[in-house]
Amino acid sequence: MEYQSEMLKPDVFGLNSADTMRKPLDGFSFLSSVRSNTKSLWQMSKKSPSFDSLPSGKNDLSFPVLEAMLRQKAGLEHLDQDSQIILGLYDHKSGYTNAGLLFSSENSFPGVEVIRYGNSKKEILARRLFDHQLILEIYFDVSDLFGLFYSMERIEDFERTRFFQIPEAAFQEALANALLTQDWSIKAIPVLIEMFEDRIEITSPGGLPEGMSGKMVNELYERKVYFTLRNLLTAHVFSLLGLSREYGTGSARIQEAYRKEPVKPSFQITENSIKTTLPVIGQFDSMKRDQKRIYSFLKKNGSSSRLDIQLHCGFFKIQDDRPA
Repeated sequence: MEYQSEMLKPDVFGLNSADTMRKPLDGFSFLSSVRSNTKSLWQMSKKSPSFDSLPSGKNDLSFPVLEAMLRQKAGLEHLDQDSQIILGLYDHKSGYTNAGLLFSSENSFPGVEVIRYGNSKKEILARRLFDHQLILEIYFDVSDLFGLFYSMERIEDFERTRFFQIPEAAFQEALANALLTQDWSIKAIPVLIEMFEDRIEITSPGGLPEGMSGKMVNELYERKVYFTLRNLLTAHVFSLLGLSREYGTGSARIQEAYRKEPVKPSFQITENSIKTTLPVIGQFDSMKRDQKRIYSFLKKNGSSSRLDIQLHCGFFKIQDDRPA
C-alpha cells in the first residue's frame, strides 16, 4: 500500500539539514537557504493547518537560547522579526505563532514528565516534570537525565570510555520525535517518559493525523518511514539545528542504532498516542545459550507453562518407561 502525501517525503522541503549544518554559514546565506522552504511549510499549513502554525495570542516573546544556537550553528547574529518570520515563529498578520511560543522563554505548553522505576511501577525512584520551559531546554535537560541514568564509565588500559545502556542516538531521536508529534493543544498532558531497568518507554499524547488509521501508520513504521504532520514549523527548526537530522527518517535512525543488537525497538501507534520502546542493550551478554532461548520465547509469548517452554525451546525429554 502506498500512502500518497507530500508531507511524507523526506526531501519535500528541499533542504537536507545534515548538509546545511556541515559547514558554517553566514547569517544571510543561512536565511536565504531556508526562506523558500519555510514558504513551502506555510503553504502546507494553510491547506491543512499544523498546530504550531496557528496564532499563539502572545506578545513580546524572547528567544535567547534559539538565538544563541543559530549564532553558533549558522552565524546568525540577531534573531530579529524578519528572521522570525522566515523561520515561521512570527506571522506579520497574526503575530507570534505557536511555534514561536514553543521556542520562547515564555513557553506555557506542557513539557515532559520523566519517571524512573525500580523493580516495578510500584517502586518510583525518581520523578520530574519539565514544564514551562522552552522546548530546546526541555530537550537538553531530559537528554542530560537520560545520560545520568543510562550511561556508565568503563576503564580499560587506563582510559575512560563512556558506555550507554541504550543507544544515545536512538533516545535523542525518539525524544525529538515525541516533542514534534505531540498534540500541544492537549494542555494538561505532557510527553511521558518511563524509565525501567530493561527499557525506556516514550509516549507522546495526541490522536492520529486526519485521514490516517492506526493500521496505516503502523505499516509506515514497519517500512521505516517516520513523519511529522502535527508540528511542521517546529520540526523544521529542529532539523536546521541538527537535533532531528532529516525529515522522514526518525524511526529508521532509531532502528539503525539497534542494527547489531539482538533486542530491537518497537513502535505502538493508537488513536490517542504514539509509544516508542527502547530496550537496554547488552542484556544477553551474561546469559548462556539456553537462557537466551527461554528469554526470547517468553518475551514473544508472555507467561507460559514449564511444559510449553520445554516443548518450544527443545528442552523436552521423553521418559523411557521400558524395563531395564
